[in-house]
Amino acid sequence: MLFFDLEAYVPPSEREPGRSSLVVNPTRPGHVLLGGCFFSKGFSDPIPEAPVLQGLWLWEHASEAELLRAILARFEEAWRSQERIKILGKPTTDLVVCGAGIAKFDLPALFCRAHLHGLADPAELYEVFLKTRPIDLANEASFLFPEEPVLYPKTTREMAGRLGLRERKGSSKGVWELYEQQDHAAIEQRTAAELLTVLDIYRHLQQRISRRR
Repeated sequence: MLFFDLEAYVPPSEREPGRSSLVVNPTRPGHVLLGGCFFSKGFSDPIPEAPVLQGLWLWEHASEAELLRAILARFEEAWRSQERIKILGKPTTDLVVCGAGIAKFDLPALFCRAHLHGLADPAELYEVFLKTRPIDLANEASFLFPEEPVLYPKTTREMAGRLGLRERKGSSKGVWELYEQQDHAAIEQRTAAELLTVLDIYRHLQQRISRRR
């Protein structure tokens, strides 16, 4: 399994909200991918108390294209190394990825930005990024809110609050100002904190499901 969380930058002139609460649009040239944090584990492996995260960042590479090449290689390695087991009697063949909101932004953004830079044939990029099996915790955690009659994706803060966890990062919009201030360390720390919260949420959801069994 590959857990990850990405950050992107939106120029000031393009920050007006549109039809969605999500301002960033990775098909727009100026909406640059800044990078993110990654963590891998086997299906049966527990999440360690102090997981070692890998960061891949724009300021560590010569360009956004080079950053995306590194992320593409990270995904390709995860495809090769994923543990093969049977679930409900069927063998797992697809790479399982996990995060909060990754189906809405992170995975499409990787495809769009890599395609924009012409890193590979679009069909190959689709195979690597969009044929994964995402566990999007924003959707999976709806059962934690039985008082809500409508199934609707939850924020990381809402999920963490319901589970008694501390949401450590806050709005991603603050990353834009940090990037403009060139405070790269703060961006790295915020994103690592977000991924640690994701891992905590996953661990708690898995424990709740196991107790019901």
